[in-house]
Amino acid sequence: MTSLAEERAEQQRWKLRPQFAGLDVFDRLVENEFLPPEQGDDQEARALRAVVQYAVAQVPYYRGLFARLGLSAHDIRDRRDLSRLPLLTRQQLREEFEHLKAEGFPSDSVFGITRSSGSTGHPTRVVCSVASNRMFSYLTQRHARWYRREPGRTLGGLRLAENLPQVQPGRFLAAGETLRRAAWPYVGTFFETGPSLYFDITNPVEAQLEWLRRERPDYLLTRSHSLVHLALAAEGDRPSESLRAMTAISELLTPSTRRYLEAAFGAPVQQGYGLNEIGLVAGRCQEGRYHVHREHCIVEIVDEAGRPVPAGQSGRLLVTGLQNAAMPLLRYDSDDLVTAADGPCPCGRTLPSFGEIHGRFSRLAVLPPGTLDRVEALRTTLQQMPAALVRRLRRYQIHQLRDESFELRLVAAAAMPPAFRERIESAWRATAGPPLVVREVAEIALYTHIDKFDDFVSEFAAQSRPQAPP
Repeated sequence: MTSLAEERAEQQRWKLRPQFAGLDVFDRLVENEFLPPEQGDDQEARALRAVVQYAVAQVPYYRGLFARLGLSAHDIRDRRDLSRLPLLTRQQLREEFEHLKAEGFPSDSVFGITRSSGSTGHPTRVVCSVASNRMFSYLTQRHARWYRREPGRTLGGLRLAENLPQVQPGRFLAAGETLRRAAWPYVGTFFETGPSLYFDITNPVEAQLEWLRRERPDYLLTRSHSLVHLALAAEGDRPSESLRAMTAISELLTPSTRRYLEAAFGAPVQQGYGLNEIGLVAGRCQEGRYHVHREHCIVEIVDEAGRPVPAGQSGRLLVTGLQNAAMPLLRYDSDDLVTAADGPCPCGRTLPSFGEIHGRFSRLAVLPPGTLDRVEALRTTLQQMPAALVRRLRRYQIHQLRDESFELRLVAAAAMPPAFRERIESAWRATAGPPLVVREVAEIALYTHIDKFDDFVSEFAAQSRPQAPP
């Protein structure tokens, strides 16, 4: 459990760069984390009223919506009143893009247009203000403080070259090359930090492993699947002796996979939750809750009718942005299914929070009953397999076919031993599931046009992307 005094002391370890001396936004973020709930609710309500009044006055989409509903901007007083508004879906965001832009918003206050990855099949775009973009840096530092990162240490990143700064104008990071920077991204804009270094995630996993062991970063930022593949490639050894913590981004990380990775690396896996359309939404605390950055957004967890779900139940996560005056989004449907939480968090922070993230509602809702339990049984069996049996394994993907049968597709350095298959088949029989075929393949594509990898794909979900050869 942490306290306001402890967090104030932790923030003091971060030294602002001279040009930002006197900037108090980071100290205010610390104070906000421990406000009495009533005071936090009051601040949130004031921010919401300001955003709604601005949206109705300046955004054609909301002006028309409120008129059709017979509402005025003053009818939305706090988060309880948000249920009077419909959800804003991804499709509506695409179709109403021009009408969702604020009229007369100054061009010099626009940061640019952010785009989603398109994991649901259709990318979205949002005009982002300079102020909203700046919040990403503020909140990234909040996460680093929560995770007790030491500012002077080295941050490593395994990312796609196209998502990194150019090595030189017009030239991206080449295969096998390391990109070095004097400071951490985002946080290093405001604070004195150690260096950061990057390696293209499309390099062979063996090369990534060698890079980690040669460069010895203290912290690693990469996609969830990359950590799994590094753990497999290490063949039972620690992938890196230098890592103090990892940040897993962009992809779902199940509780069992988190436990597996923390055991394999001997270091904690830390996570935030965000949307390209909004920015950083929440950060996961040591107690397993995701605390919402209420200075930046409001989160609701609702059922299919748009009503709040009780604590302990799962619902769709809606986000109302509070900082993006270029294109304010009210009750934006993330399409993510999460567990609602209530009451004080054991970590001591009073920020609103929610529990585990389960994945895309649009994908999960169409799966046959029992699918996720069977998938998790396979994952757990793979993660708990004796090291000698998985030493050759490099990658796997669970594929559900349209007849409800399953294939476990494997990429291996050499043929997997019979005992491996026996354990898989025994675990599968215990699920009483449909037929399962274990198949070794030459490759499972890591990267598609949306830059994501799933260890489970289903032909029942239209958005799924089969990533293994037929």
